[in-house]
Amino acid sequence: MNIGPFFKTAQKFVIDNSPGILTGFGVAGAITSAVLTGRAAFRVGLDVSERYDEETPTGKELVKNYYKEFIPPAVVLAGTVVCIVGATTVSSRRTAAITAAFKLSEELAEGYKKKVVETIGAQKEEKMRSELVKDRVERAGGLGDVIIVGSEVMFEDALTGRLFKSEMVKVQNAVNEINNQINNFYCASLSDLYEKIGLSSTPFSNEMGWNSDQLLEPRYTASIVKDTPVISIEFRTAPIRGYDRCM
Repeated sequence: MNIGPFFKTAQKFVIDNSPGILTGFGVAGAITSAVLTGRAAFRVGLDVSERYDEETPTGKELVKNYYKEFIPPAVVLAGTVVCIVGATTVSSRRTAAITAAFKLSEELAEGYKKKVVETIGAQKEEKMRSELVKDRVERAGGLGDVIIVGSEVMFEDALTGRLFKSEMVKVQNAVNEINNQINNFYCASLSDLYEKIGLSSTPFSNEMGWNSDQLLEPRYTASIVKDTPVISIEFRTAPIRGYDRCM
């Protein structure tokens, strides 16, 4: 029986899930260390009460006579610390690798967009983006029964595909307020922007945002979906994770 594939599968599983496995060992080690320490303290307490009936032992005597009782919990505690530090290190390295890959893909995408504009021209590229907005909205179910009042228009958040009604001036004011927040407080989350334009936050938007390295720079793409104007909001400066680490 060839057990090589089994070991390779097991090895891959351990590597892929090493942060969770190490964290689990860390939790188990902390509990085990506490139990062993409690047992050792209980045994030492019984022995001290029997050996030192009337006199009070010195600290030096206690250490000399009973230090071996606490070696097992100390060893387990040391292993627990190693597991927790290892899990944190692996997670940090993977996060850094994912961030670098995301940054690279973002740069490649931006370079591709510039090359498209150079190749087919700005007007055709804008028309292409407009058609893409229309396709996204229609694939998502269209606009439904929309009633537009006054200067309102339909907007699409390109990141989440959500539609909302607003006025262009309100959206632009929200962007200006976010950039003002970044200038004054060094960062702002995507949820901060959503709150100002009337969208609910999401777990994704709570993690993503901008900081003073790059201000929020939206790009608006207009389209027509079933005779209704739709303006898609994209971001030339994509929101990033860890946007608030500068604080």
